[in-house]
Amino acid sequence: MFDSKAFFDLVDPNKNIIVAFSGGGDSSALLHFCYDLNQKGLLQGNLSAIHINHSLNKESDHWEDHCKIFCEERNIPLQSHGINIDVKKSGLESAARNARYKIFKDALQSNDQLLMAHHADDVAETILFRLFRGTGLDGLQGPMKKRALGEGVLLRPWLGYTKTDLNKYLSTNDIKFISDETNFEDNQDRNFIRNKVLKMASNRWPNASMQIQQTAELVSKYKKAHDFLLDQQFGENIRGSKLYRKFLLDLEEDTCIEIMRYWIKINNVAMPNKKIIGEILKAFIHSNPTPRTQVNWSRADNDQKSAFLTFCDGYLILNEK
Repeated sequence: MFDSKAFFDLVDPNKNIIVAFSGGGDSSALLHFCYDLNQKGLLQGNLSAIHINHSLNKESDHWEDHCKIFCEERNIPLQSHGINIDVKKSGLESAARNARYKIFKDALQSNDQLLMAHHADDVAETILFRLFRGTGLDGLQGPMKKRALGEGVLLRPWLGYTKTDLNKYLSTNDIKFISDETNFEDNQDRNFIRNKVLKMASNRWPNASMQIQQTAELVSKYKKAHDFLLDQQFGENIRGSKLYRKFLLDLEEDTCIEIMRYWIKINNVAMPNKKIIGEILKAFIHSNPTPRTQVNWSRADNDQKSAFLTFCDGYLILNEK
């Protein structure tokens, strides 16, 4: 059902594999698939799983017990971590994700591979959610199949499959998994998109999720080329936290905006939205800025550092908060 060759095009069978295992259907299918490959002698590295107990649901401890039993039945080593979410600094979803990824990062040793079971429906859900909230091209990119995480790498081998594909695998192999009833509560925006919008779209266009996922992948490739070309042409002018105003004034406005966005991006702080970009243009490009000129911005989920721009000696200065 799943293409082993495509799997091994991404995943190195000679290195350790750690599956992020919630006990839900998606991660259960992925862990069982890796277990089956291991049983066939196709994995030379160690196979294990990692579970995060967020303590946010009354069933959280039951889910953890399920994961332990699932792994014991297959002789898969499992490490389980409990976390307490601090929602004061950011939203619940963001806080849970940040805490989860910190544990993943700390758990990975050199050359370890952390596998996550994100699939095409997850990508479609995220892209639609961002579209409805308002987003630029950066927000239309799909998740990366491979990226560094701590001393290891994070891999998403199943972005080319749909939720239906995973459900068929679960049914065919009679795999028991946990169902989180809150996923069916449509008061949450993501749940509404998943349960109503995507379901309606898929009834009319059966490949809707895959088409959205493929478009997101194309956007990611475009952005990679776009950033490369910007760096090739303007790189010497956009290094560090200072940007020469005279350089920006010589550019067409659309190019000026792209340069500033890219400059902010490579400095690894929160990306300003369209409204903030407009304020930056008004304060630093269309007007004559002074050392007292300042524009501030942040991300609502605090996933990246807040920042502000100031002006000194002819340069825009990017500052972290």
